[in-house]
Amino acid sequence: MKAIVLAGGNSSRMGRNKALMKLGDQLVIQHVINNLSQVFKEIYISGSSLQYPFFENTIEDSVQGKGPVGGIYSALEFCREDIFVCPCDMPFISADLIKDTLQEKEKDRITVLQYGDKIYPTLGVYPFSVAEELKKSIEKGHLKMTQLLEMQNAKYITYKDNLKIQLMNLNTPESFQEAEKYINQK
Repeated sequence: MKAIVLAGGNSSRMGRNKALMKLGDQLVIQHVINNLSQVFKEIYISGSSLQYPFFENTIEDSVQGKGPVGGIYSALEFCREDIFVCPCDMPFISADLIKDTLQEKEKDRITVLQYGDKIYPTLGVYPFSVAEELKKSIEKGHLKMTQLLEMQNAKYITYKDNLKIQLMNLNTPESFQEAEKYINQK
């Protein structure tokens, strides 16, 4: 299984490419790649190779402007196997949480994390067997991730432990400041 870092968004709430912001001594996306590399041998960035020229394994969207659904579909089509996806703005995800997710996955079923009431549709396992259904969803304009998960009868791994830091998304300047405080305390 290959790991995919979803990095094709516009970062509109942040106001600039959040994956390329420096957090501590590394780019946000490098933190994500480092954490994934503790579990996976092959890691790809789903996003524009023009934005990530320093990383040789990029997957361009085969369908432009379709959000995470388009990025996941493009990655499945490129890899032709089950993939583990992680957003580019989640720098504190641990190898242990990734391994737990892999142990909980079911054959031919999307498996994502849920913490409290929040579902993390871009963190989990997407089997290659759902690629055709993703393509149909894209063609119909059904791009809402939670709707897609419901239609595909996704498995939700529910966590009650305190995962607030690991699941922190850096979507806004405020969340980035919170991440900076955390990394400076480490």
